[in-house]
Amino acid sequence: MKKILILVFIIVCGVMSFQGKVLQHFSGKGIINLELANKDTGVEIVSLWSDTLYGDQTLLNIAQKNTHLDFLFVVVYVLLIITLSNSQMQREKTSWLNELLRFNLFLAFLIGSLDVIENIRLLHSFHHPGNMAEFWRTDFIAWPKFVIAGWVILIYVFSVIKGYSSK
Repeated sequence: MKKILILVFIIVCGVMSFQGKVLQHFSGKGIINLELANKDTGVEIVSLWSDTLYGDQTLLNIAQKNTHLDFLFVVVYVLLIITLSNSQMQREKTSWLNELLRFNLFLAFLIGSLDVIENIRLLHSFHHPGNMAEFWRTDFIAWPKFVIAGWVILIYVFSVIKGYSSK
């Protein structure tokens, strides 16, 4: 199961990374810039993407595809965090670190939930390019999501390194 999740994770990351590089290259703004943007900057980015052609579509179409693909990415990374943290819990002998790995299971669900809410808000804003009144900010969701994800990764990596160093 782990190997399949890791493979799907890598493939989805690759596709989303390519889409993100297209956005970044042709507009100077990537999807993360939008996720962390305030209202004025966010409206500006969405307007820029809706006005910038990429082949026979706009950058906004690329951003929409990227956001739709992110729903699959959410499922994959939540399952991957749960699977890897659970596997590491089975090996972790230190009780406090084992409890933090167990807490990662809940945090994975929380991160995924925040990401889904963020995606819904982004898709709404994509349907109203240039309309300040209809732009829904996501920065107040994205920042906690990234911080919690960083914490989850830190706990997992710390436990793995601790396990290798004690052998």
